[in-house]
Amino acid sequence: MADFTTSSHRKRWILNPHDLTRKYEAANQRAVDALQKCGATRVEIQSDGSLIYPGGSGGGENGRRESLPEHLSIEEELLVKRYYEGKIQEVCAALRLPNKIQATAIIYFKRFYLQWSIMEHDHKNILLTCIYLACKVEESHVSAEELGKGIQQDPQVVLKNEMIVLQALEFELIVYPPYRSMEGFIYDLETFVQGMGSTGLKALQCEALEAFSYLKELRVAAGSVVNNMMLTDAPLLYPPGQ
Repeated sequence: MADFTTSSHRKRWILNPHDLTRKYEAANQRAVDALQKCGATRVEIQSDGSLIYPGGSGGGENGRRESLPEHLSIEEELLVKRYYEGKIQEVCAALRLPNKIQATAIIYFKRFYLQWSIMEHDHKNILLTCIYLACKVEESHVSAEELGKGIQQDPQVVLKNEMIVLQALEFELIVYPPYRSMEGFIYDLETFVQGMGSTGLKALQCEALEAFSYLKELRVAAGSVVNNMMLTDAPLLYPPGQ
């Protein structure tokens, strides 16, 4: 894998809070404008991958303006995104996929909804497509049929949305989840503890055994913290080592 310091992840996908907010606002406003103009926000994806945007004037019979559904605020969109990012974790756990796939899929989901509003694309379909792409990229390939069967969804939904997700990601698919940094830190601690145990001093050997049991607990606790952190904006704001 390429080095993080020269990666597109570092150069293009680590944002400052102002730019992140601006992207959220732009996507939300585009959906609000579509709702006010056309009475709908959902962008339909055809079987060939082409897009059909909401059409019409939003008027009712005899030219009367129908009452429009209320649009989501930016804060409400974030809540919906957080909920479905948690669903990615649940699906990956149910399919026994490794953490790197789960984290990659969540980062893809976050990046997709930097470009689009949650009101414009079916988030359940995008969720599945992000998991499918993450499996491909992380070389743990699961076919669309297997993925659909495992969670009782139509596999064609995944294939139909694949290109729009790739385009939103700008085909930059190598990401650096924080789990590797966490594991590297714990590995350094384990190496230090092993050094304690190899000194030949009985007292230090006993301390080393006790420290190893603490490190096992630390790995579980740290993994839980990282899982929770993945459900925030942190992966879009900070390098994985932070």
